[in-house]
This record gives sequence, structure tokens and C-alpha cells, in this order.
Amino acid sequence: MKRTLALTAAGLLAALSFCSAQAQNTTALRATEIRADKLGSAPVLSALPAGAALAIMTIEGGWAQVLHESPAGKVTGWVRASSINLSSGASTASGMASGRTASGNAAMTLGVRSLPARINRHALIIGISRYAEANIPPLPGARIDRASATQMATAMQVPASNISYLQDDQATGNNIRKALRELGDKVQDGDRVFIHYSGHGTRYNDPAIGGCVESLLAYDGGQSGNITNREMTSLLSTITAKTDKLFVMYDACHSGGLVNMPPAVRTRGFSNANDDGLLRPKFAAVSEECGRPVNVKTRNLLVELNDKGTLPQDVIHISASRDNEISFDDELKGGLATQFVRDCMLRDAVDLDNSGAISMEEIRQCAQTKINQRMQNDANYKPHNLMLSGNVGFVPAWFSQAPMAAAPVAAPVVAPALPAAPPAAVKPPPVVAVAPAAEPVVVSAPAPVAGPVVAPLTGAQALSQMFDQRDAKRKVTVSLAKTQLKIAQDMLEMSVQSDKPGYVYVALAGSDNKSMYMLFPNDLDQNNKIEAGQTLQLPRANWRVKAGGPAGNNNLLVFVADGPRDLTQLGSSKVGPFSSSLNDAEGRAKLGALMGTSRLVTSQACDSASKRKNNPLCSDAFGAAMVSVEEVK
Repeated sequence: MKRTLALTAAGLLAALSFCSAQAQNTTALRATEIRADKLGSAPVLSALPAGAALAIMTIEGGWAQVLHESPAGKVTGWVRASSINLSSGASTASGMASGRTASGNAAMTLGVRSLPARINRHALIIGISRYAEANIPPLPGARIDRASATQMATAMQVPASNISYLQDDQATGNNIRKALRELGDKVQDGDRVFIHYSGHGTRYNDPAIGGCVESLLAYDGGQSGNITNREMTSLLSTITAKTDKLFVMYDACHSGGLVNMPPAVRTRGFSNANDDGLLRPKFAAVSEECGRPVNVKTRNLLVELNDKGTLPQDVIHISASRDNEISFDDELKGGLATQFVRDCMLRDAVDLDNSGAISMEEIRQCAQTKINQRMQNDANYKPHNLMLSGNVGFVPAWFSQAPMAAAPVAAPVVAPALPAAPPAAVKPPPVVAVAPAAEPVVVSAPAPVAGPVVAPLTGAQALSQMFDQRDAKRKVTVSLAKTQLKIAQDMLEMSVQSDKPGYVYVALAGSDNKSMYMLFPNDLDQNNKIEAGQTLQLPRANWRVKAGGPAGNNNLLVFVADGPRDLTQLGSSKVGPFSSSLNDAEGRAKLGALMGTSRLVTSQACDSASKRKNNPLCSDAFGAAMVSVEEVK
């Protein structure tokens, strides 16, 4: 006789756990200085003696934001993290692994905020603060951008040994070309690459394309010092053919608003009442025609990459301004785009859609707000607009944050789960039914909280962001025997194919829009290896899934990962043989972190370039497909 396991949606509801992080008390290990920003060049706000009492607000990029109280008053600023006591015995600050635990910023208790470096991540950081040609205005802030871009790379888990730099006279046109070619040779299939450029941009007319060409201006200028988007595409071709994701940020502009500006303004910058730093335009004009890019044809980097066959899903491109705008360099803090994208990536961006992670679009919105505030009182110039293209849903790091609304003060108590797995002695294969359940009994509801209301994500929306993290070059095909299942009657049946070998995982967001399951692998079936071109039939005979309601759509995300994943990251919750979680920010963040993290990358099996060479187990990449099956009465 077949036994039925009931996966009850209501019974899966777990209390959502939030923590309102408080400042952590510690002391200075040695004499140091509190600075206005997390940069060695930032103004000093106060000198600290060894042993000075501090309250840590957040830790990010090798810096700690602290509050220091003295008879002279309170000072909040940044100190080197290495100069304060972070030992667990002296301070709980050692657990503050992310800026998302900042005071006043409720953070999910996920265990995914501490992000170790991964050998399959790489960065190339290019900054040009001065140029060989005397008539090209300097950009002092571009040197500061090096530190900011390094903090961004670190947040994206790039190890220090995999970060390359070209600064000022090192960043000639030929040296940039050489560095990109060497990076293309170094990266392996499934790696991730971050490229950051801070310097002048320019435009000139190219009769061959019938319009204006955008170009980055290298240190040496002239013909060899101009790298067009078309040439950049060619230089990146080896990288884009291999990488899981290529993230390119240009803190430069290609606008012509400075053609008729007085030379003094171009070389000395201009003051802004919001800040002590001088702002300098990041543009060097070449031609009058392309200096006024109104209704002229242009070819940006993403257009060129797409024309060469690069999939937009695998590229993220953010530039500091629109084609007809000026972007600016703050000589004390660096490019406005760089410093604010950095702050939003590391700390300030908000999970607007309650998806469980911070996407590039949410980072862009956060940074744009900061640019607008920085320039709101300027009498002559308007804020420039960050332009994000390609995969706008890309999540650069799977640390999570509470949704825009504040956390509940009391968690709901819900009805217990229904029956668990059958006894081991039962020989016939079990039939797992996704069964309807009574509504949860709420004993104590959370108190109402002021602020914007974030609509709950549907199952399809919850899995869609994870689907967006896939490597689109990997092809996964899923076919359903039936797309509509009768409740208590029909079984789920599917076939899976992949163009690359790997490990198959099947996540299901239930029709109740509350529950999530890792259907495969499970306690009854751990054999999830698939060969290229093989057809895998699921579920297998020793475990079946019957439609159990409620009526509605079940959404399945099937992903084939290059390397195996560690399902213990999802936690210990089980419904029958399946790992389970909630369709909430915490559950989604755990699943997202799992999907993009091969458990072998940080092990001895992948700790060197020689061991990684042609070894797919050392890749975090995965292909994916999404399908929907409707349950009907």
C-alpha cells in the first residue's frame, strides 16, 4: 500500500527572524585617526589614543564606522578595522561581517553575510588621475576611486591576489590592452570578472559607422590612447566567452556639455555647497560634432557586445552618465558614481521588492538618490544619471537586508506541520502529495509598522531573480508531461536536459505562494549528476510527487550547476524527504546563495590555478530553466 506524505503549506510557515543590530562596544588597539570616509585620503575628524572607547556601527571594506564620545563631544567616522579590537573575547563586533548590520538597519539573520574570497573571481581596476598631455585636465579623485573599487571587488568576493591595478602612467592604451588580454588568458570557464575604469571619456565621429564613437581616454592619449567601445568588445571577447558574469563600470562620461566651457572651469573644477571637494568633469572633447550628442548615432559597450554575440544576461554595464550629460569627479572622495555605488553595494541599498537580496537596479536607485542629493544646491549643473544595462537583476553578493518596511515586533505563531516521512520499513515507493491545508492560526500578530507596504512576491517572482543569476551560455531544457495536474490524482513528471555536464537541482515555489521546497536531490534520491545531452526523468520511481493543492500555479526552477552545492545551507527544515523553507526574504536569500556557490571552490580541490584548470567543479556557474505547472480541482 502506498503511503502519502502531506507537504502542508500552512505548516511550513516559520517565524521570520529579525535582529535590530546595535552598536558594538570595543577599544582602539593603537593610536589612530577617525576619518570622514573609509579612505586613507579622507579628512581627519579626530585623533584617537590607544585604548579609546568606541562603538562600532558597521564594518566594510577593511574599515569600521565608529562612534567616539569624549568631553569634546561625539564624533562618528571611519577607522581602519585593523586598528580596533575585533576579537570575539573583547567584542561581539567580530560577528559584524557586513555593513548591512549597521545601527538602525534591521538585517536578516541569514548566516550568508560573511562572504569569503573565491579564487574564481577576478578584478581589473584602472584609474587615471593625470594625463601625459598638458591640455587634458587632471582628475585627482580618480586615484581615490582605486580604493573604492577595491572595496567593491572585495564585497564581490574577489581575493586580493586576483585584483590587478593600472594607475596613471601605468594605464597607457597598450598597457590596458595587454592587461585585458592577460585577464582573458587567466580566467576559466564559469569565472566572474569585475572591471572598473575611472578617468576621462571622450567621443569622436567615425564616418565608417555613420555616427559618434565612444572611447575611454588612456594616459597617453592620441591614437594609441583611445580605446573605443568596438575595440573594447574585441579585447573582452575571450573573457565574455568564459565568464559566468562580466561586470563593467565606467566612471567616465561621453558628453559634450563642456565644449564651450571656460578653460578655468575645466581645469580647476567648481565648488558645490554640499561638499568641500571640488567637482571636475570627467570628459575630454575631441570633436565639435560629437561634443554635442543630440540625436546622433552612438555605439555603447553593451550594443557592441551584443552585436558580437555576447548575451546581455551575462553582462552588467553601469556608466556614470547618459550620452548627453557630464559626470563628475570629487577631488576629495573620488567619482560621484564610484563612491555612491560603493556605499550602496556595501551598506545603503534597500531590498525594495523584499526579494531577499540586493540587485544592481536597487544599487543604482540608491546611488542615484545620493548623486541627486550631492548636487541639489548647485547653481549651474544638474545631477548626472547612472545608466545600467544588461542584467539589471544581477546580485553582486548574496547578503540580504530587511525589506523596506521595518521588521515586525512579534513573530506569528502558526499551526504545526502535518505528517513527516513514512517509516523506513515501508518498501513500496512513497507518493509525496502537495496537500491543501487549513489557514494558519495566528496567535499573536505583528504590530502595524509605519512605512511603505511591500507586496509579497509570488512564487514565480521569487524564483525569477534567482533565474536571472544563471549563465545564459549554459542551456537547460525542461519538458513537462502535463502542464496541468488534477489535485489528488495526477503526478508531476518532467524531463531535464543540459548541454553541459553538472548537478541537477529542482526548487519548487508552492501554489500557496508561501512555501518553497528543494524537490531534488532529496533524502530518497541523491543521484543528481547529469551528463551533457543526457535526458533525466524526474521524479524517479522511488519518489513521486502528486498534486495536492491548493489550486493555482506551482513554479519550478531547475538549475544545472557545474559543481555540487551544499544543501545544508538551506537549514534543517524538512517536509518528508525534502528540504523546505519559506517564500520570504530569508528563504530566498539562502536559496540564492546556494545556487551560486559551489561547495568545492574554497576547498583544497580548487585552491590553485593548476587545480582549477579545466575543472568544472571549481566553477560557481549554473544554467537554469523555469517552468510552471497548474493544479486544478
